[in-house]
Amino acid sequence: MAAQLLLTDKLPLRRASDLPGYRADVADKLLPWVFGRATLSPVPIDLVGQDWIVADHPIVSIERVTIAGKKTEGWQLAQRLDATGHPIAVLRLAQPTTKEAVTATVVGRRHPQTGAALTTPGPIVREIMRLCGRVQDVDAWAGLDAAYGTLELGLVFDAQVTLREALAAVVEPLGAMWRPGWAEPRALGEPVAVLDARSVETISARVEASGMATVARVTYLQDWAASAARGAQEIAAPDAVERWGDLPVDMALPGVRRAKDALAIASARLADMARVPWVVTATVDASRVGVLVAGQTVQLAHPHAPTGPALLTSVVSDREAGQYNLTASMHTASAPRVELRRRHTAVDAAEGGTTGVTYRDGVATFTVYDDSGLPLAGAAVTFDGLYTANTDAEGRVQFRAERGAHTLTVRMPGYADFEMDVVV
Repeated sequence: MAAQLLLTDKLPLRRASDLPGYRADVADKLLPWVFGRATLSPVPIDLVGQDWIVADHPIVSIERVTIAGKKTEGWQLAQRLDATGHPIAVLRLAQPTTKEAVTATVVGRRHPQTGAALTTPGPIVREIMRLCGRVQDVDAWAGLDAAYGTLELGLVFDAQVTLREALAAVVEPLGAMWRPGWAEPRALGEPVAVLDARSVETISARVEASGMATVARVTYLQDWAASAARGAQEIAAPDAVERWGDLPVDMALPGVRRAKDALAIASARLADMARVPWVVTATVDASRVGVLVAGQTVQLAHPHAPTGPALLTSVVSDREAGQYNLTASMHTASAPRVELRRRHTAVDAAEGGTTGVTYRDGVATFTVYDDSGLPLAGAAVTFDGLYTANTDAEGRVQFRAERGAHTLTVRMPGYADFEMDVVV
């Protein structure tokens, strides 16, 4: 068991310089932890560019490798111990390179007992805690299993972040509240106490409109090698837009892989942000309300504050005074409808994107589809590196072409570029 780390301690990631015979030019590179399916830039560990560390631990598999953006089949996965006796996952190239960019799409860390891939939030945060020496109850993080048990994530940790920041990177984009061992969606539940004139000693309420939004640009499916998102959506709360205008916000969901999951998470978050929020602070007699913790719902019934259910966002216990100092958030309006305006997904054959081809009178028509099989409109497509045109509303683009093999490069602004080999 590793030494127990505080939430403010850095993750115990190793550096390339921790390996004997490391390459001097990558000495400060941190060796990655990988969870779920993710595309990343491996770390070279020899002078000829043959062996590359894809993870500082055993992994499930490598699914795809590219060199200078071109897919290659000349590789193998070697799971072995390094010279210090630490298990690592190594990509070995049949054609070594020291000058060209190498990427690998991998399925990362396994569960230490079952061997199953760690792909959902609950198992991922439990493993991070275990790696940081944190002993947990058997029911720790059960709320993540209940609310997000089928949500597939892909995450890479290859930077100096604290344990708190690592846990937040998993949990907070989902719209969840958390503390060590506990997490729940940020949503109202059954009230556990009533805050009225008998239990409340002081109370104040204010409108906090600075964080309101009616339109969200959502990015997801992070390509860790390209430092760019492969997927994007624009969603809006139309009734709130009509009332308040376009109030834009960016939502980054880098670990979320599927479009439907990104839409569900972002829609719930925007529904909250599109309503005028109240922030209530109160000092409460602890003997009248029982045990309170952040994440619980209370019923506000005080004449000096809005009435209705409120979500506790902060609870500080003053045992000497027998009081709680509380902060709660609430809305006095119902959640607005949220709808999808636009969706973009960068095309990658390894991720399920496909291209349909027809040929007539020397002109090839390509139909570009996204990862869900829908036509990809508005993408810039370059044919054999020479000619560029944009796909139409049906995802179609045309080029004059000779019979044979060609290459299409598909670009969407702000996202990773992808190449596909096609035959006319």
